[in-house]
Amino acid sequence: MKHPQTLSTLRIFISALTLISLLPAGYALVSAGYIPPRYLWIALPLYTAIILAASIVMMRAKHRSIAFVSAAVLLLATLLNVGVYMAMRQTTSFLSGIQQASVSYVEYSVIAKKDSGTSLDSAATCGVVETDQRYSDVIQALASKTDATPSNYKNLTSLFESLVTNQDIQIAALRSASLSIVKENNPDFYQSIEVIGTFMVKEQHSATPTADVAKPFAIYISGIDTYGDIGSASRSDVNILAAVNPDRRSILLVNTPRDYYVQLHGTTGIRDKLTHAGVYGIDMSRQTIQDLYGVEVPYYIRLNFSSLIKIVDTIGPISVYSDYDFKSYKKGYNTLNSTQALEFSRERYSFEAGDRERGRNQQRVIEAIIAKLSEPRNIVHYNSLLGTLQGSVQTNISEASLTTLANRQLDDMKRWQVTSIDVDGTGATSPTYSMGAMPLYVMIPDQKTVDAAKQQIADTLKP
Repeated sequence: MKHPQTLSTLRIFISALTLISLLPAGYALVSAGYIPPRYLWIALPLYTAIILAASIVMMRAKHRSIAFVSAAVLLLATLLNVGVYMAMRQTTSFLSGIQQASVSYVEYSVIAKKDSGTSLDSAATCGVVETDQRYSDVIQALASKTDATPSNYKNLTSLFESLVTNQDIQIAALRSASLSIVKENNPDFYQSIEVIGTFMVKEQHSATPTADVAKPFAIYISGIDTYGDIGSASRSDVNILAAVNPDRRSILLVNTPRDYYVQLHGTTGIRDKLTHAGVYGIDMSRQTIQDLYGVEVPYYIRLNFSSLIKIVDTIGPISVYSDYDFKSYKKGYNTLNSTQALEFSRERYSFEAGDRERGRNQQRVIEAIIAKLSEPRNIVHYNSLLGTLQGSVQTNISEASLTTLANRQLDDMKRWQVTSIDVDGTGATSPTYSMGAMPLYVMIPDQKTVDAAKQQIADTLKP
């Protein structure tokens, strides 16, 4: 039997521990701003009153059973306080971690003809793409790596022909992400070169937009064709404009095929595949989509394919509709785990419509994820989702704007109505901005479908 003084000390300790843990938890809840104030100003005083009442009952209880129950309530409250504090810290850390940095670095590769024995020190001339947006910075950075004299080329094809076929230059410097374009469209060139060095070029980004997300707004959703570091420049295989109307809880998803033949933002002359815009940075893709649909698109969200796997792994299987029987999927609704969701969203060779049907399936996967996340029961996955998505998502939506969106959603927990459309076009072969005269498969836009999409975007964004 414990001494009365010991029991009294234990009761004081439990009560003090609970009250002390309440302070940082309450402060974290209020300062984070995710929970609507009208709930906090009711819940926090009521919760505090319950803790105080349990403490008083425990301190004055004559019967052990009453003291035990009161102590158990206080210990559970302590655990809850710690959990709330950690959740708020994790959320704040996540929102901060997915923000685009004001400064990033673009990787460039220095290449030479394979087995030529050429090195950075021995090369006399180095080819560079003169239309690169960071051209002057590339020249400056290149000078610190080699004494080779720069020689300008208008596109990747002319650069590679000079290096591999004509051997007018000994080495060439280009964005590392551009190598994926060459690999896809001219594998012979790609197999004939080797990377002999890399360097980084600093890139300054514009300030985070300050648009009011309580009003209708547009987001560009980009799915890049790589795993790993979300900050890497890469072709954008998923290109979706999301028109969001918070008041109506409606989202319009407009899918644009990766091969759409568009004028890259800030360029003139030859058009290019939309997917190639990602090689020049996320802002190039976002602004090109903005130009195509004639609507302000201040925000972007960028995901890589590993993000999709992580999201579905966390929230569990999703129900996705298919228009066709293909592979192991049937026409109608399919319950997909993460691996299946990734395969479902990437497949294009099973369909006559090819990339267009893939875009529709990608939209359906996004719809299914949004629908599942909108269910109140999935709040239990909150911390896990934040943890798994760290490093797999990047956005320029400010922390304050994301907090506003979360606050509004928690205020009424209404489900979102998601509608998907896509634009169409006709397959063709044409020269491109990136590869020059070499004809590549492109999709010539059907202007009627583009105009129809513009109208639906405008209707969705009406207040």
